[in-house]
Amino acid sequence: MNFIVFLDTVGYYGPVILFAMTFYFLLNQLPYLYLFTFGFIANTLLNHILKSVFRELRPTAPIGNEKFYGSNFYGLPSGHAQSCFFSTAFFYLIKGPRTILYLMIFMCVLTLYQRWKYRYHSIKQLLYGTFIGIFFAWFIIYMYQYSCRTEYMIL
Repeated sequence: MNFIVFLDTVGYYGPVILFAMTFYFLLNQLPYLYLFTFGFIANTLLNHILKSVFRELRPTAPIGNEKFYGSNFYGLPSGHAQSCFFSTAFFYLIKGPRTILYLMIFMCVLTLYQRWKYRYHSIKQLLYGTFIGIFFAWFIIYMYQYSCRTEYMIL
């Protein structure tokens, strides 16, 4: 396997790798681990809902051989971008180590490039996924911290 194919593969599996990295880092912070896991699942469901609402087609003539079914047939917003940036933004907001954060950002860029290179998403679809993932991570943490300031605790 040459180096470019390796980078493309890392980009393809970016959401899984970034989920695992964030999950591992949070093993000793159980409230945030539960919040992250819940948020990741909710973020995935949000992506499917938004794809069904927007129904924007993916670019024509993809290079790879990925098959898309159901709501994944549509490309807006990019699920890969949304998942990667959800994990990375969550990691940033809980003040994870900067060296790991830089690696995560690099993996996000690899994922964005891979999805664009293989014509699975347009730049617009990737940007929407990026911003939704970042915003949703902020929203989940904000709501958790807000709930902790009241007399009722979520976790």
